[in-house]
Amino acid sequence: MIIDADGIEIWAQQVLRWPDNRRWKQTDRNGRFRSVFGAGSAVVADIWNRIEASASIDKDAKPKHLLWALVLLKVYQSDEVHCALVGWPSAPTFRKWAWYFVERIALLKESVIILANRFDGLDSEIYTHCFISVDGMDCPVNEPWPFSTDMYSEKFNGPGLKYEVAVCIKTGHIVWINGPFLASINDFTVFIHHGLGDAITQEEGVEVDSGYLGDNRFMQPHMGISSKERKQKAVVRGRQEGVNARLKVYSILRTHFHHFGTGPNARTEMMSRHKLCFEAVAVITQLKISTGEPIFKDEVEYDVSYY
Repeated sequence: MIIDADGIEIWAQQVLRWPDNRRWKQTDRNGRFRSVFGAGSAVVADIWNRIEASASIDKDAKPKHLLWALVLLKVYQSDEVHCALVGWPSAPTFRKWAWYFVERIALLKESVIILANRFDGLDSEIYTHCFISVDGMDCPVNEPWPFSTDMYSEKFNGPGLKYEVAVCIKTGHIVWINGPFLASINDFTVFIHHGLGDAITQEEGVEVDSGYLGDNRFMQPHMGISSKERKQKAVVRGRQEGVNARLKVYSILRTHFHHFGTGPNARTEMMSRHKLCFEAVAVITQLKISTGEPIFKDEVEYDVSYY
């Protein structure tokens, strides 16, 4: 079933039990839709159509179930709150379909977040060996027993998980996500030993903040021949922070994650579930950026050369 933005809004009215005596198509409907589901109806329709095109889905799956998943990601409260927002399905039914679609959104990552896209839009007249900015992002979690200082994050003085996020300097698109890692692992270790350092060439630089040390590919804030270049670098880092903030529009990444199992595998199960949520949010956020919602309205000027 191919669906468009108007079709998704009809499903949203049903899910939210929109009253008949109120007009849906008011000037604030877009903000209302986003406040509950985290993205506009056109992006949500795109996600539904991509899921249908990429894999067979359960014959009983409906667009309303995708909206339930978005409520889980955007609102992230108790099951009773979620069920109250979407028409009072039973909690087991809500959990079944919400997590079903969270997983399917996450599965779109390989077709949406692509490291090779860091070369998109390059100007052949400007030479640079830096194509991406990169930063670590910590997310708070409720730590399952047994407790460990390995999960401690200095960013919010509590247990957390870390992800690595890279953004194309030219386009502002998310081109890499990696994680989760225990929050105590530093950004250098993640870069060098867990993926991105091996995924790019040894000749490529990456724009980073001052916390990255120990690799000659780290182009730190103070590096740059002129004040103009250092200003350009600052704007690139600012947009990277903007991407992280856009990801944390979804409450599931900024409030303590409380979904984990029991017993000796509780932490592993928690990390696995959080990974699904992070990847789903990253996919949604990248689709928002690529369809007309850039972090910065104007294109970022960048012609920094380190040679």
